[in-house]
Amino acid sequence: METETQTKMPILTKAADWTRQNKYWLLVLVMLLLAASFALWALDARRSAQLSALRAEYAATAEKLRAAEAEVQESRQRLAEKTAELAALRTANDRHIREVTANAYKQARSLSDDDLLAAFNLLISGARSRNVDRERADTGD
Repeated sequence: METETQTKMPILTKAADWTRQNKYWLLVLVMLLLAASFALWALDARRSAQLSALRAEYAATAEKLRAAEAEVQESRQRLAEKTAELAALRTANDRHIREVTANAYKQARSLSDDDLLAAFNLLISGARSRNVDRERADTGD
């Protein structure tokens, strides 16, 4: 046990002697370590602040995106409703045209040639104006 203590003593005394001889270098080393620690702490604090700002910006952007998606969904739903209304109107319009055409054929059989020609011209001009309106609605003009 004594030999072990004796061997440690010279090592401790050598370390103490070295520390006394190089105390200014040790002080400089400690200051450098403190400065590096402070710099790392400041860098970490700055990065944390940037990360917090980015998280807040992300949350705001995500909220805007959710609002825009809800608006798009609402617009799509309105478009579907309007498309269904338009299809129903076209169906009703086509049915009315068939009824009018059938009625016109019945009346045409009972008309004279001059009256038949005038009625036919009226039917053709009405169909043309209807088709022109339909083509404008289809092309979006």
